[in-house]
Formats: sequence, C-alpha cells, structure tokens
Amino acid sequence: MQKQIKIKTLLIVLTALLLPMATSAEAQAPKMSVKAFNMHLALQEPKQYALQKMETYGWDKSQFVCLSKLWGKESAWNHKADNPTSSAYGIAQMLGEKNKHPMLQINNGLRYIEHRYGEPCRAWKFWRVNRWY
Repeated sequence: MQKQIKIKTLLIVLTALLLPMATSAEAQAPKMSVKAFNMHLALQEPKQYALQKMETYGWDKSQFVCLSKLWGKESAWNHKADNPTSSAYGIAQMLGEKNKHPMLQINNGLRYIEHRYGEPCRAWKFWRVNRWY
C-alpha cells in the first residue's frame, strides 16, 4: 500500500515538472494548418485519413471495414493505381479521376459512395456481385 502511494506521488510530481516543458515546446513549434495536416495524413496513412473523414458522414467503424475491403480490391489503397482498361484512377478508382493527391481521391470517393449507395457497406455489397461499384 505504501509503495503504491509513493509511486502515485512520484507520478504526480513528474507530471507537474514535465507539463510546463511540453506546453512550452508546443507553443514554440510551428503550427500546421488543418488542410496541410490532412494532406500529409492522407499521403502517409490513407486508411487513417479515410476513417477520420468518414465521421463527417456519420458512418461508424463497421462501415470502414466495408470501405477498406472495397478500396483494397479496387486499388490496394494505392493512390497511383491506374486501370489500363478504363479511365479509372487512384484509391477509389473513380472514372476520369484527375486528382493525384490521395486526400482528394478519398474525398471524391466518399462523396460518390454517399451519393450512389448511401454507405460503404452497400457499395461493398454491390461490388461483390458486380466486381465494380
């Protein structure tokens, strides 16, 4: 019991000492705009960006499972994926896609899914039957 109290006290003291240092470093660090952050995230971690963006549509994580499978089959989440038999390009394999940046591809793909299917799991269901969406 005494040991737990000592450990908790030590943690409180360390937190009190380190917190001002972190806050100071945070204040001195250059700020990245939200758009720049999202562009970086989409380029480095497209699945993470898509999961974050799906929240704006009100879709939960179960919908992400379907989206991940759908775009995994379409492009393997490769923003440079090019379909040689059509004009489909990018992560979502949108026809006539001109955007090379994954953030724009994901945004366009999610808008398309919402407009045409309402949600990713319906798009995935359609894809499994037709091999396109």
